[in-house]
Amino acid sequence: MSESETAFTGSKEPVLLEVEESARGNIQADVVRMTQSAAGKIDSETVHLEQSAAQAINAVNADLSQSAAMQVNAENAIVRDSILTVARTGALSVEDSAVGVVMAQGAHLQNSAAGVVVSQRVDTHNTRTLVLIGRQIHGDVETVLDPRGALLLGLGLGAAAGIVSFLLGLIRRTDRRKSFRE
Repeated sequence: MSESETAFTGSKEPVLLEVEESARGNIQADVVRMTQSAAGKIDSETVHLEQSAAQAINAVNADLSQSAAMQVNAENAIVRDSILTVARTGALSVEDSAVGVVMAQGAHLQNSAAGVVVSQRVDTHNTRTLVLIGRQIHGDVETVLDPRGALLLGLGLGAAAGIVSFLLGLIRRTDRRKSFRE
């Protein structure tokens, strides 16, 4: 097949593209089901990945199971036993997975780990995050940086940058004085 596949028709019936045990470039179809495969960019109404990988997914509904994706943009996404770098969704459900950055209207995380979670509503169970920002947060979550911790980290980094800048200024002035004396 070609490097880029398009499987849309002019009719009202959805086109299903099933990919098994192969690597593809960019894929466009109404419904994409991948098993033990890899793809570059996937544009679809519905995407289902099973033991597969994709660089980018743009879909209305995305379902990943034992898969990996660099970026998922979807209205609804379900992620089980998978790894995501970035997820931008309306509604996101993550179970037994790892996610780098989550930006969602609503997020449900269970037995998972995330770097940064930004969401209007977050429901968690046995989840670890580095940074969690949300309007409504329910459940048990272990966060490395809460708002107070983030403030203290910012103040500490700002003070450290100020001290380094001050010391570099002193060194430069000392070097200039030595060059004028010679």
